[in-house]
Amino acid sequence: MNKILIGNWLLVICSIFYLAWWLITFKPPAPKGSPMGNLCLINAFVSGLGGLFFSIREMVSPTQELPNKGLNGILLMVCGIALYIALLAFTKAVFHRQVTSELFIITGWTILQIAICNYMYSAGIITIKSAVILAIIVLLTGIASLVCYVLYYELPYVKGYIDGCIPLVLVMIVMTAINIAISAKR
Repeated sequence: MNKILIGNWLLVICSIFYLAWWLITFKPPAPKGSPMGNLCLINAFVSGLGGLFFSIREMVSPTQELPNKGLNGILLMVCGIALYIALLAFTKAVFHRQVTSELFIITGWTILQIAICNYMYSAGIITIKSAVILAIIVLLTGIASLVCYVLYYELPYVKGYIDGCIPLVLVMIVMTAINIAISAKR
């Protein structure tokens, strides 16, 4: 579980840098690039890749025996890909939403965090009830992030600026709660 914990903390750091990039680059009255914003985005990318590496590495080759049988990881990944494709088509066709990397990030984050909840149950760290509750919280956060994603281009600039912050703050809170759950049970 140490690798997942490290990975998820790196993803919290990624979200912090991504939020900092957003706050710097898109600060009203108009977007403007800056070296500090670029540095934040680079740090978000590096910490995000590190977080993915550690989290996925632990789930692919666990360092301990898994006492419980959770959901199949391949099934979760296939569901994530199908969900992304469906959301991509839906948001484009229904809402005429310009496709950006955020939809991929929202979908990937949601599936990864659900996989972590599943893994924590499989490793015997949390109960099935706790895993389901955490997974529902993750799913609701993913839905809230999706709503923000769809609304973004329909909002006036300042409201869109705030709308862009909401998913990042929510995911930081949820990942921190998951990290605390992992730490409390170790």
